[in-house]
Amino acid sequence: HDTVPPTTTITDAPAAIDNSTSVSFEFTSNESGATFECALDGGAYATCSSPTVYDGLADGAHSFAVRAIDLAGNEDEIPATHGWTIDTSTPDTVIDSGPTGTVTSTTATFTFSSPDAGVGATFECSLDGAAFATCTSPRTYTSLSETTHTFAVRVRDSGGNVDPTPADVTWSIDATAPTTTITA
Repeated sequence: HDTVPPTTTITDAPAAIDNSTSVSFEFTSNESGATFECALDGGAYATCSSPTVYDGLADGAHSFAVRAIDLAGNEDEIPATHGWTIDTSTPDTVIDSGPTGTVTSTTATFTFSSPDAGVGATFECSLDGAAFATCTSPRTYTSLSETTHTFAVRVRDSGGNVDPTPADVTWSIDATAPTTTITA
């Protein structure tokens, strides 16, 4: 007669901070033929299977628990658990300093920040419409051509949310001194 409870292991779960309102969990048991019960956010356990998907979750802290039940009816006494936070807010980016208008320097340095840049946030920069690439503040560009340029920067917060409206600034470089000609 089997009196040993099974153990349950979560094998796939969302990141600790995630920006998706739809999440999936995968789990297993050390006993073949086990069935599972899942609970979301401290709610009642209900029959489930791996993978289990939850849709339409709200921003904030969430918890998931799953327990295996073996063929003899023994329940895992210590369910496997996972906690995470959903953050779907859109972060904002600010250019703090850099050239504007018309300048004579072919070097440009920009500083930028975000009120939403917590731990794990990163910035991505673009010059003249190029693909966004990871960058840090300050960001310096050298040997720029004498023309009009556009610098854009966006923050990606720790939840993976990207500023949908990157901060940008357009400026012109004119480093050529004017010439004067005496005609008479």
